[in-house]
Amino acid sequence: MDSKKLWRIGIGLLALALAAGLLYVLRNALVPVSVAVFLAYLLDPVIDRLEARKIPRSAAIFILAGVLFVVAGVVGGFLAVQAQREMVALYHDLPKYLETAQGSLGPKAKEYLGIELPATLQQAIAEAKAQLANIDPAALKPVSNLVGKITRSTLAFVSWILGLVIIPVFLFYFLRDWDRLKYDVLEYVPLSHRDYVSSKARQIDEILGAFIRGQLTICVILGVLYSAGLMLTGIDLAVVIGFSAGILFIVPYLGTILGIIAASIMALLKFGISWQLIGVWAAFGVAQLLEGTLITPRVMGDRVGLSPVIVIFALLVGADLLGILGMLIAVPCAAVIKVFVREGLDKYRASSFFQEKDSPEKDSPEKDQAGPA
Repeated sequence: MDSKKLWRIGIGLLALALAAGLLYVLRNALVPVSVAVFLAYLLDPVIDRLEARKIPRSAAIFILAGVLFVVAGVVGGFLAVQAQREMVALYHDLPKYLETAQGSLGPKAKEYLGIELPATLQQAIAEAKAQLANIDPAALKPVSNLVGKITRSTLAFVSWILGLVIIPVFLFYFLRDWDRLKYDVLEYVPLSHRDYVSSKARQIDEILGAFIRGQLTICVILGVLYSAGLMLTGIDLAVVIGFSAGILFIVPYLGTILGIIAASIMALLKFGISWQLIGVWAAFGVAQLLEGTLITPRVMGDRVGLSPVIVIFALLVGADLLGILGMLIAVPCAAVIKVFVREGLDKYRASSFFQEKDSPEKDSPEKDQAGPA
């Protein structure tokens, strides 16, 4: 390898290290920008379709914003009203929940765990106060430090609110200039590598789009299915649990697991061990069966996205390294890594090292002439 190529590799690695360091230092300030870029990536295909109908791009952005505002208002209003009704029903049913728990779970808890469940709501509140009074103040020191840090950091809170307000501004400019930004970035790529970079960018977009747009669609469908199934069982907080489980499915299977746990607890508290508990499991089981056999194949098609294991691992690593910003960029980084790992594996399989076979050992004349031992 000549010295010129070594210099290029060294400069490239140094640039990557500087970019990573800058990303870490500015991780909090870059969260609004990252959210705006993420939303612009999701909404750009819709803007392109409106622009293809001879609608100016800026006008298309405002039209889409109006439609999303109306849809969010209608859906959010329905969910808010339904959640308020379910919370009121939950409040009125709390005494019944305690009676059910005392009657069905109380003897078993006392027999196997040595725990005596409270018989009334007042008794439960009194026991909770007693437990809180007996807690060592030293055990609450980390919590108090966190609360104090939050309350003292007024500037950080104001910055967080400002970030939320400024996201729509960033989003408008990113959507308006999205196509131009892509071409501007490509203009800085050397001509000898431009075709290669364009090809890899298309592959990354295919993987990333297959996951993000497809996964969001699946989340909405699953939220509806979960809510409908749980409402049939008659448990409280059916819509809240169902849609929360659907939204959390953006991290594969996280919403399903948490939804089953929450809905099972509600079924046990309201009905005890009965068919409603089986109904809860059946609601999630049928929804997952439809997701695996019908919804995901129809939504994803033949596109190859990211496997659930890769997504979960990437989110954990991103959250550990950069917090919220790391979680936002974890999936795109995973898509980039997958493209180059796949290319490396293809080159490895096509290499002579992989395809080379050991030549069959030829029998020597001396071996042929040798007699049996």
